[in-house]
Amino acid sequence: MLIGVCELLVYIPDCHSLKDKRSIISNIKLHLRKKYNISISEINHKNLWKKTTLAICCISDNRQIIDRTIDSLIKEIDNNPKIELINYQISTI
Repeated sequence: MLIGVCELLVYIPDCHSLKDKRSIISNIKLHLRKKYNISISEINHKNLWKKTTLAICCISDNRQIIDRTIDSLIKEIDNNPKIELINYQISTI
């Protein structure tokens, strides 16, 4: 069994309050959970309006599936007009 973990630092340019941020992030998390069957959580910068860190985790016995899933997630987040991907880090355990 392999575990793929990706930490994403994202910027939310059109966010004007924590309520806006939580709404945007909640919608993104819900969409990604449904589409990719992954675990996702906000792990850092919870009290900042325009920035957050998301952690994504997926489990498989095939590394190619993990790599494809994480690559697809990163592309989808990068193409989302509501947020800007600043940096990401991928690890497989």
